[in-house]
Amino acid sequence: MTLKECDTKVDSDNNQIIELLNADIYGEHDAILYYLTHAWTVARQYGHEILEIAYDEMRHFKWLAHTIVGLGGRPVLRTPQITSITTIAAALQNDVDAEIHAIEQYEEHREIIPNPEVKALLARIITDERHHLHIFRGLLDQTHGEPEKLDRQDKDVSVIASRLQSTMNLEYQQTMAYLLRSFVENHSQRIGLDMEERSIDEMRHMGWIGKMMGQSGLEPRFAEPETLNQVREGTREEEALFHDVREWANRAMPGMVPTIDRILEQEHYHIQS
Repeated sequence: MTLKECDTKVDSDNNQIIELLNADIYGEHDAILYYLTHAWTVARQYGHEILEIAYDEMRHFKWLAHTIVGLGGRPVLRTPQITSITTIAAALQNDVDAEIHAIEQYEEHREIIPNPEVKALLARIITDERHHLHIFRGLLDQTHGEPEKLDRQDKDVSVIASRLQSTMNLEYQQTMAYLLRSFVENHSQRIGLDMEERSIDEMRHMGWIGKMMGQSGLEPRFAEPETLNQVREGTREEEALFHDVREWANRAMPGMVPTIDRILEQEHYHIQS
């Protein structure tokens, strides 16, 4: 939906929505910094899984920012304060708590925001956050509570650490500056996911499905359409196909069900918006 098609009947309504979405952006920003920090440091043995979740949060951050601009507002990029955590168990418990809080906040905002396109976007984000909670709980269940040990020399560590921290601060500030410019200058005048983001969703689905096929001893194959114009976007037929797969997985391979459910909820968003 374009900016002109947005519900702008009462400007104060949009201002209230913008305020709520800026609170959501802050929550995503907070999660990104925590998850990246944990993946790089205390929970690095689970770095791959945590980074994947952080990348999801970056996408949420982008969607919310573009939506705010689409409603006539400006994203507020405040830097969260990150508390140091020294054990894997504490880090993962922090991440579990963060996801629970995020889900509760998004559900509350979705309930009180009247704009149907924004409500649909928040429902789409909640789908990801629930999956993140599932992943973090699984990691917490299997952790031994201590980070892996790395061999290092203590000589000159403080000097190197200071220089690295300076470069980290610079890179972070540049990231925030470039992001704000991209949100405002390159705004696509659309609420929710643009076509590029939808294609990324589909590529991620391919990856998840390919992994499930590989675990089942199957080799994925790719059918080339005659023209790209003949490729249909999300359809009820596709949704029904996934429901059939889910019924089979529920009987034969229950471990696949959470991933199939996530794909179904994302495809439902594509169909509805």
